[in-house]
Amino acid sequence: MKYHFVYTKGWLGNPCGLVLFKNRYHLFFQCNPLSRRFGPMHWGHAVSDDLINWEDLPLAIAPDMPYENGSGCMSGSAIEAQGRIWIFYNSVSSSEETVSVAWSEDGINFIKADMNPVIRAPFEGSSVKLRDPFVFRYGGSYRMVVGAGSSNIAKVLLFSSEDLVSWDYRGELLSEAKYGSVIETPELFETDGRWVFMIQSEKHMPTKVLFAGGEFDGERFVFDDEFDPFFPIDTSDEFLSPLTFEDRDGRRVLISWLYSTKMSGSSAFSVPREIYFDLADRLVMYPVRDLRDCMVKESRFVTYDNGRLNVRFDGKTLFSKAYAAEPEYRVLEDVGMVELFIDGGKENISMFIC
Repeated sequence: MKYHFVYTKGWLGNPCGLVLFKNRYHLFFQCNPLSRRFGPMHWGHAVSDDLINWEDLPLAIAPDMPYENGSGCMSGSAIEAQGRIWIFYNSVSSSEETVSVAWSEDGINFIKADMNPVIRAPFEGSSVKLRDPFVFRYGGSYRMVVGAGSSNIAKVLLFSSEDLVSWDYRGELLSEAKYGSVIETPELFETDGRWVFMIQSEKHMPTKVLFAGGEFDGERFVFDDEFDPFFPIDTSDEFLSPLTFEDRDGRRVLISWLYSTKMSGSSAFSVPREIYFDLADRLVMYPVRDLRDCMVKESRFVTYDNGRLNVRFDGKTLFSKAYAAEPEYRVLEDVGMVELFIDGGKENISMFIC
């Protein structure tokens, strides 16, 4: 692929960390280098100068031996601090889901902390889940949001730290059974001076990845819409496990995992997209500026016919959605994939076509 990151040495999972370190972008991701199927999760590692062209580096971290059933270094996040890259990951065994940390002075060789795990679930039970830590600065300290679940109620938990090693539990930011038994890949981030809460629901509502605007004071999040706060931007089923970070120009950039069960488990990462509030006060996603000249207005794969926007390949309709009028859209085509950006990024559609 020309614009999309792929992993050729084994199974590719979702992005786990994206950070600017010594003026280069470091991308971490779930992978199984032992097979092209899901298995013991490692963290792959690549670097880039432009978020488009990537150079492979050695694996960042690997599960402890021997591999247990279900063991691995699952999803998490990365942050640059104190002259290091710190990576926080969901450390999984057959009996417990926890949060662990590793760091690197040179951006290549990572050391797991002796005190791991640094976080355990603050509640007990056979159905307890703790996943996908996301760490960010707040004021002069740090916050971490973690996806969780207990008694089949999906939750997002908040922790705080002064040193990235010792963490204090601050409470629940979200607890709602309608999102399923667990929240995955939660994030809190600022863009255009406003806070956004991002989650991946276990259920389609109508998609899994959802966004909400609001205010965050370091302890709690107050939603703009108290009754129905979350909404989708990318409405395709193949858009999963997004990750955001701030690039060297201060833009909030998002990359997601694109995974298709219909195309024999095809997987890649989306193109990097800026996420921001437009002039109509809508949260939108649009490709980073270096890719905008690569988009086309007319695509052989995308048509608007009889009130429906369609994506077709080899005579088959792969996607069809009704619109009252033909929307304004641009298409980014790559090998086996299209990404549509509708009405200036108000709606995105990402999908494999072959």
